[in-house]
Amino acid sequence: MSARVERADTWVMPDRPESPFRRGLRALLRKRVAVICMLTIFVLYGAGLYTFLDAFGVDDGLQDPIHTNLSERRSTRVVDGEPESLGVFAERLGIDIATVGELNPDLVTEYGPLSAGTVLPGRTEIVLSEDETLQPPSTRHWFGTDRSGRDLFSRALFSLRTTVIITVISVVLGNLFLGLGLGLLAGYRGGRIDSVIMRLSDIVLAMPGLVYLIVLVAVFRDPMTEWFRDLEDATGADWLIAQGVDDYVLIVTALSLLGWAGAARFYRGQVLSLRERDYILAAETVGASTTRVLVRHLFPGILPWFVVGFSASMGEITGLEVVLTWLGIGITAPTPSFGTMVSAAGGFTSLAQYPWMLLVPMLFVLPLLLAWNLFGDAFNDVLNPRLR
Repeated sequence: MSARVERADTWVMPDRPESPFRRGLRALLRKRVAVICMLTIFVLYGAGLYTFLDAFGVDDGLQDPIHTNLSERRSTRVVDGEPESLGVFAERLGIDIATVGELNPDLVTEYGPLSAGTVLPGRTEIVLSEDETLQPPSTRHWFGTDRSGRDLFSRALFSLRTTVIITVISVVLGNLFLGLGLGLLAGYRGGRIDSVIMRLSDIVLAMPGLVYLIVLVAVFRDPMTEWFRDLEDATGADWLIAQGVDDYVLIVTALSLLGWAGAARFYRGQVLSLRERDYILAAETVGASTTRVLVRHLFPGILPWFVVGFSASMGEITGLEVVLTWLGIGITAPTPSFGTMVSAAGGFTSLAQYPWMLLVPMLFVLPLLLAWNLFGDAFNDVLNPRLR
């Protein structure tokens, strides 16, 4: 009797093809330069976002970036003709007597060991804190201090917050909403709409970008500040100008109005090469609206180029904000900015004596600029088969 072997045909579900997004992300992560750039951007922007804790009243462990560590001195009082004791003086100012002895060795030499019962002559000047101006990097001040005794590590992190605010909002408004939106519309609709948008971009691009920004900021700075003063009076929010919100709004508006023109021209050119494709014509045939064609069909087609342009714009605006502030028409004191740090570093003589004042802002600005630009190049390599 022979054994009968039965075979059952089994159906195996075929593997789903990998999506273009996952395939592109995997190719990007294989590039060491791209990974290093993403980590650099994540760390620096994360440090800037960390300082937002201060705006919500949460202790971030950082020194106040506008606090000056200058020498502080106070004089003893005379009450009813009698000078106060050192114990009363220390209690009144909240300082330890041992600290007073360390900061005033000349008093110890003259009057002996200081104690609560020590009575100094009336109006004796006592040093309460050391002068920490232009201190090199140390365990107390990791990146040193500037001419006003401000901690440069703290100022660098709060300057990153300024960079995050300016770059993100400017690129979202100028590159995404204005540049991308108007570029898609001009390239797809054509005709009079295309002509109007392109002529407006010609006007913006006719003037050198830096000159345009200088004129725009110089003309509108005072009216913007007055408007925010009126807003503070009307709402009671007296922190707006102190936190530099007026500067943020002015610089973001100027950079957005400058950046949209070049972006719109670029995206318009990409749309012109896509709008005659079969899938676009098919969408129009079934009655798809203009908004649906732009959002659901044309935008995905230019999305890779948008990411490359977004990366380049982030680096460009980072540099423009530093230059404008260095020229004295960008972010104004006391709001921290890398531009003010570069300006405070002084000339060649100061650089030779206090090199950390210029090296600290460069330590943050240069890696950020390189990271954005190299990330855009890496992303372009992934998208362009000829460069792989």
